[in-house]
Amino acid sequence: MKTLLSLFALALAMFAAPALAHDPSGYAPMKPFEPYAGHTYRGEGTGPDGKKVIDIAKWEFILGGRALQTTHRLEDGSYGGRTIIFFDEAAKEYVFHYFTTAGFHTTGKAELTDKGFRAVEKVIGHPTYAEVRSEIFLEGKNLRTTSQHVTVDGDVSDVEEGFLYRPIDDEEIGPLFEGGEHHE
Repeated sequence: MKTLLSLFALALAMFAAPALAHDPSGYAPMKPFEPYAGHTYRGEGTGPDGKKVIDIAKWEFILGGRALQTTHRLEDGSYGGRTIIFFDEAAKEYVFHYFTTAGFHTTGKAELTDKGFRAVEKVIGHPTYAEVRSEIFLEGKNLRTTSQHVTVDGDVSDVEEGFLYRPIDDEEIGPLFEGGEHHE
């Protein structure tokens, strides 16, 4: 399950922000995400069993550019999720919700940094984890993530290297989820 939560952190990482082609409104709070919206990424990392894990994620502006949506799945189709990130005007902060094929979901807040962003999310409906803390580093067109997991008992893991995501063409991914569901 750590891998699944780490993958969320990766999917969220994608929110850290190519062009505003999908954002006709030019909504100022979402400008930091322009370089990443409208792209699909392939992330490589290592699962808790030491095996290589591949995650595919697509980022796009939705709701007239007022929110960013990332949809991801493991290359083998065993897990996926969708994150919606938006700027809460009243609180003046970025908030997000993440929904998974594993039955749990998360909600959290993200803070922009000079190198990308940090996120803290509350995990709801997972038997082992209560919180995930992640950091996303923007490295040119690529994204790199790290994460920490907090168990329901309050134990905090060491900071774990996450995934390195590189842009790919949509033609390389086929359906984003098994069963033919395409992300439009």
